[in-house]
Amino acid sequence: LCTSIPYYKTVIIMSFECPHCGFRNNEIQSGEAVQEHGSEIVLRVQEQVDLRRQLVRSEYATIEVPELELVIPAKTRPGEITTVEGVLERVGTGLSQEQDRRRELDPESAAKIDNFLVHLRKCLTLSEKWTLKLHDPTGNCFIQNPDPRHVDPRCIVSHYHRILEERKLLGLADDDVEEQERTSEWKSFDDAKREVLHFPTECPNCGSPCEVLMKPTGIFFLFLLLIQLAHILSVMNGEISS
Repeated sequence: LCTSIPYYKTVIIMSFECPHCGFRNNEIQSGEAVQEHGSEIVLRVQEQVDLRRQLVRSEYATIEVPELELVIPAKTRPGEITTVEGVLERVGTGLSQEQDRRRELDPESAAKIDNFLVHLRKCLTLSEKWTLKLHDPTGNCFIQNPDPRHVDPRCIVSHYHRILEERKLLGLADDDVEEQERTSEWKSFDDAKREVLHFPTECPNCGSPCEVLMKPTGIFFLFLLLIQLAHILSVMNGEISS
């Protein structure tokens, strides 16, 4: 089933249920092409609304919770649609299985898991604030903004150039490639907005070689700049006339 998620992209939802044993499996695949750059989303979880945020990850995504020293590597699970809370709940459910038996066979490991589950529950109840990092080389990951009309104050989205291993993982580079083309350091969108680009060109008036400088800017600030420039020119023209 091809589904469009608001403020995100199109995904393909697949569902399977065995009528004999009751086994169920749900997964998603991106309906979009691999993006030009990989993406990393960092969410600071502080309120209940953060736990309920919808999360979309591909099978190539890595999830990390530094406060728990928890890392869910890529390719360990298929792509899925879940919630921020659901990520930790799934981890807790998986670790709780066979814990009684583990206490009998390996008490030391069971004690470490019990201690980890205590901290995990504190994160779920927000007794401890925590951070979720979603790193996806396909660029097709997503964490919902509860108020899409405004900038998300607790979520940072960055884009980066893929390393060679990630390109091989996605089939964008041959396995026998050893050297990676040199790319510029990955930047966030804010870094890109502050960058000034330089282009060689010729003066349209006299043909002399010169340089064009380009920089993204907000329309509002550009409007103020034009007003200030017009004011300066009018003052200069007045002084010249007098």
